[in-house]
Amino acid sequence: MYYLYAQTYPFVWGYPYYTPYSFCVNPCAAYHYVPVCSVCYQPYYLCYCMPKPMMILPQEVWVDASSPTKEAFIGGSTDVKLTLEYMPATGASSPSVTITITAPDGSTSTWQEDPIPAGYHVKSDFSTVAPGSKIELQVAEAMARLRWCEVVSC
Repeated sequence: MYYLYAQTYPFVWGYPYYTPYSFCVNPCAAYHYVPVCSVCYQPYYLCYCMPKPMMILPQEVWVDASSPTKEAFIGGSTDVKLTLEYMPATGASSPSVTITITAPDGSTSTWQEDPIPAGYHVKSDFSTVAPGSKIELQVAEAMARLRWCEVVSC
């Protein structure tokens, strides 16, 4: 959330007064956008009511016929939603894609499509996975990309 703040720069002993966002030596009012807290509407550098800022990191695992199996680790601070894109290789006789998710408590779940129909396919938000889980993506005569976004504290 951004709000437009107007600040004036009074003269102090004949010199302009600088603020943290000021690079202007003009004593006239300067307008700039400052990110503010959505709870107290104070600029973020003055606010103490919001948690630490979060950053979203996109992650992906890519597999194809030359590297048919890959593993990944789910990190971050919140559950993630997986998106899978896949398609069979040209001339494939029995293409398949398999995802195995191992949760932090050791339980596993598997999703598989065998055979894959011709063309490009997307499974969006088809599974929610907890941080600390391991994912194994495996294909046969196909290519696939698994994507998700991790939320981390800055």
